[in-house]
Amino acid sequence: MPRLARQLNRMPIVRLRVAMPPTERPLLLFDGDCQFCQQWARRWQTAYAVRLAVVPSQEARAQFPEIPSAAYDEALQLIELDGSVYSGANAALRAIAHGRSRRGFLLPIYESVPGAALLMELGYRIVARHRRIFSMLMGS
Repeated sequence: MPRLARQLNRMPIVRLRVAMPPTERPLLLFDGDCQFCQQWARRWQTAYAVRLAVVPSQEARAQFPEIPSAAYDEALQLIELDGSVYSGANAALRAIAHGRSRRGFLLPIYESVPGAALLMELGYRIVARHRRIFSMLMGS
């Protein structure tokens, strides 16, 4: 089996819910120790602050024990007002949709085109595993 296919097959779809969700705005948690993540968080805070709370995961982990510690280290975590938790590319696309107050075109593709979610998650994982390189490429 090709390497890409093996990686796609190992991507679990885990649906989490938190007992005490945010009450005003969806909450996007990012790795506050990562320069690449900090750069994106600043952009999202500037653009989406009215509709989306963006907080380092280190500041909020204790509030959400339902989310495994390893999940914070691997990917963005988006907590919706209903307590639903989304991770990785799904979290990023939903955060952008909240920020713009419209779905855009990538989230519907992610949700409905066969294989699109797996490919987008794979792309997210590649960037996440090589954050230092992407941070340098972006000039941070």
